[in-house]
Amino acid sequence: MANKLISTLKEWLRAFGWAFVVAWIIRTFFLQGAFIPSQSMEKTLLAGDFVFISKLHYGARLPITPLAVPFMHQNMPFTEDKNAYLDWIELPYLRFPGISEINRNDCIVFNYPLEYERPVDKKTYFVKRCLGLPGETLTVYQKKIIINNFDTIAFKNNYQFIRHIKSTKSLPQNWLDSLGISEGGLVSNMLDYELSMTDTVSKYMEKMPFIQSVILKLEKENDFQSHIFPHNRNYAFNNDFWGPVYIPKANVKISLNDTNIALYEQCIRNYEGNKLDIIGGKIMINGKEENSYTFKFNYYFVCGDNRDNSADSRSWGFVPENHIIGKAWMIFFSQDNTKKWPDKIRWKRVFNIID
Repeated sequence: MANKLISTLKEWLRAFGWAFVVAWIIRTFFLQGAFIPSQSMEKTLLAGDFVFISKLHYGARLPITPLAVPFMHQNMPFTEDKNAYLDWIELPYLRFPGISEINRNDCIVFNYPLEYERPVDKKTYFVKRCLGLPGETLTVYQKKIIINNFDTIAFKNNYQFIRHIKSTKSLPQNWLDSLGISEGGLVSNMLDYELSMTDTVSKYMEKMPFIQSVILKLEKENDFQSHIFPHNRNYAFNNDFWGPVYIPKANVKISLNDTNIALYEQCIRNYEGNKLDIIGGKIMINGKEENSYTFKFNYYFVCGDNRDNSADSRSWGFVPENHIIGKAWMIFFSQDNTKKWPDKIRWKRVFNIID
């Protein structure tokens, strides 16, 4: 009897072991799940969506931090400061071939670049839409994305922008909810509202007899904002007027000077591992004065679809290729945490392919 029990236990352990290995292989090289915590990608992705990340599209990135607890990302369960990994060994960046390149308008998942205190593959997951590719010059002008000074990228139907609404009566919350408006509200006692909405909703609202005006909220050109990349007064950028800026491309050399170094020092120092100092106006890279630099990685410019409520490349710069995890491919599950069961589940979003 004891022998039979031991034999059964061994079979269960063997089955569990194989299931564990198969699940780890799938998660590492093929498909990984992640929750969407914020509203920065509305209406494409909503807070509470659980998405599958395809690692086949761009090729799976090999683990950079091999000494880690499987299936744990940053911290051990029920802790806030106990790392689930050891950074004693960090392997070089390597990626398997993928079935496609990163294309414009892809929704990509990546590790947040500015978390310098963590290894690359243990940084927080972000998802944004790729709008600028390596080697391109990108400009944001009146919210529009312009590539190489002439090619304007069309807005997608699910992009959201803040509009200033002038109304003759209070706008009921249930009416706003029916239009899918979940951000913003009354900003004056004169019935002025600022609300995030898509172009489709904006055009519908303009037709309402109690709406006097719907005006797109726009920052002023040449209005420097310190929280906007590169956080330098030589570049009077804001969310609606940004650039033109060249996006670095691997193996391409660019000229450097004491002005444009503000755009690229983050890439050169923090992402490509060089020692960079600016001494008396001279650019010193690894102890040698330089007036040019050849990049090791490709870089990408990303934005959230909820354009006026997104911290993205306009705020913190470019995404290096070694930070890219994969493509946001499918919504596997979705729940609205503001509601109760059974209305909590957004059934219409389940199994939707992400566009």
